[in-house]
Amino acid sequence: MTFDRKDLTNEQLVHIYRNLLWPRMIEEKMLVLLRQGKISKWFSGIGQEAIAVGATLALQEDEWIMPMHRNLGVFTSRHMPLSKLFMQWQGAQEGYSKGREREVFILAAMHHICGMISHLGTQLAIADGVALAHKLKKENKVSLAFTGEGATSEGDFHEALNVAAVWDLPVIFIIENNGYGLSTPVNEQYRCISLVDKAKGYGMEGIQIDGNNVLTVYDTIKGIREFCIKHQKPYLVECMTFRMRGHEEASGTKYVPPDLFRLWEQKDPINNYEVFLKYSGVLNDNDIAAIREEFKNKIEEELAIGFNARPITVDTEMEEEDVFIAP
Repeated sequence: MTFDRKDLTNEQLVHIYRNLLWPRMIEEKMLVLLRQGKISKWFSGIGQEAIAVGATLALQEDEWIMPMHRNLGVFTSRHMPLSKLFMQWQGAQEGYSKGREREVFILAAMHHICGMISHLGTQLAIADGVALAHKLKKENKVSLAFTGEGATSEGDFHEALNVAAVWDLPVIFIIENNGYGLSTPVNEQYRCISLVDKAKGYGMEGIQIDGNNVLTVYDTIKGIREFCIKHQKPYLVECMTFRMRGHEEASGTKYVPPDLFRLWEQKDPINNYEVFLKYSGVLNDNDIAAIREEFKNKIEEELAIGFNARPITVDTEMEEEDVFIAP
C-alpha cells in the first residue's frame, strides 16, 4: 500500500493516526463486552475505519454527515465522547436519543451527524435536503452520505442521486463496497463492472478509490468537497474495502471464502498506516505503544462513566414534549 503525504505535516499525520486507531480500539473492547454479555449487539466496522475517518476529517466540522452502521469513525472523529456513545449503545436515558434507539441510530445535531435509518438508502435523500439548504442559503458547504453496495440496489439510491444531479446539489455520496450485502456477494447483486459507473447514468462525476488507504480517502474527499462547492454539483465515490467480520456479530462469516480474509488482512488500514509512519520517521514503536496505552486507559475511564448511566424510565410528559410542539 502506497501512501502519499503530500503537504501534510508530521503533526497532521499523527492526528490522522490517532483518529484512525481510536475507533478500532473501541470496537475491540466492545467485542469483548459482547462476549461477556454486557452489550447485546454490535455491527463491526473493523477494517473499514479509513473511509469513515478520512472522509470526516476532510470536511468542515459544521458540515452534515449521514453515516451507516459501520461508521464509528465518523462519530469519534467528530469528538463524540465514548461515555456518551456507550450510554446510547446501552439504551440509557442519558444517551443521544434518551434510550429510544439502538447503537447506530444517532441524531447528534451539535456534531452535525444524522445517523442511519434501518431502511438502507434513505439517508441519501436527507443529504440532498441538507445540500439544497446550503445551496438556497448560498453557503459554501457540502453534505456527505454513506451507503453500502447493497443499498445501491434500493430505489432510494436512484432517487437521491437523480435529484442531486438534476438539482445540481453540492452533496458527496460514498459507497463503501465491502464485498457483501449481508451474505450476498457483489457478483450476485449487480452486473456492472464497478458501482462508480452508475455516476455516468445520472450525469455526475465519480471515482473509485482504495478505501483502506486513509490518506487516499482524506485527500480525495477534500478535493471533491472543493469541486462540489465550486461547481455546485454532486459527486459519487466508490471506496473499495472488505468486511472483516459478519454483518453483525451474531451472523458469523461461514459464507465468506477464507482466502478473502487472508488477502484483506494484508490490506488492514491501521497496520499499513503504522508501517508508513514508522518508515517515514514520524512515529516509532515506543510512540505507538504509548498511544495505545493512552487509549486503553481512556476507554476504561469512559466506560466507567457509561456503565453508571441512569436506566430507562417511563416519563410520559417528557415523551410528549419531545414529540409534540405546543401551539
